[in-house]
Amino acid sequence: MAIICTTCKKELTPQQAGEPCPYCMSLDRNLTADEVAIARDKAAMARELARKHYEVEPGLRQVIRCSGSAHVEFKPAEPVKLLEVNEATSASGVMPLHFGPAPASGIYFPSVIVEVTPEEFARIQAMELALPSGWQHRDDLSMQTSGS
Repeated sequence: MAIICTTCKKELTPQQAGEPCPYCMSLDRNLTADEVAIARDKAAMARELARKHYEVEPGLRQVIRCSGSAHVEFKPAEPVKLLEVNEATSASGVMPLHFGPAPASGIYFPSVIVEVTPEEFARIQAMELALPSGWQHRDDLSMQTSGS
C-alpha cells in the first residue's frame, strides 16, 4: 500500500502521512480519516519523545524516526520506532528496547528505541550494521527538536 498525496500525486512515507505534504503542503491523502489521525498522533508522539530525550541525554546527537511498511504503521499497536545516536552510550550493536504506552505521560503508543554510538551509526549508514527487520524510511527529528 503506497501513501499518496491526492493533491500532487507524490508518494509519501508513513511519517509524512500525518503532516502537510512536503511538496504541496496539502493534507489530502488516499487514507481513511482514522489512518490519518493515527499517523498524525504517532508523528507528534515521536517528536515529543525526541524532545524529551534531548532534554535528559546530553550526549544525544541525532534522533531518526524509522517505520515499517505502510500497512502496519497505521495500526495503533505498531510501535513508534526511534534510532538515537548518542556519543555517551557504549557500543553494543543494534539492541531494540521496547516500551509500552504510558498514557499518564502522554505516550499513547508503544515505542521501540535503538541507541547507537556515532561509529555504529556510520556502520548503519554504510550498511555494515543492520537495523531491525522492516525498519525503513528514516525521518530526522534532530532539527525539529534540538532548539525546543
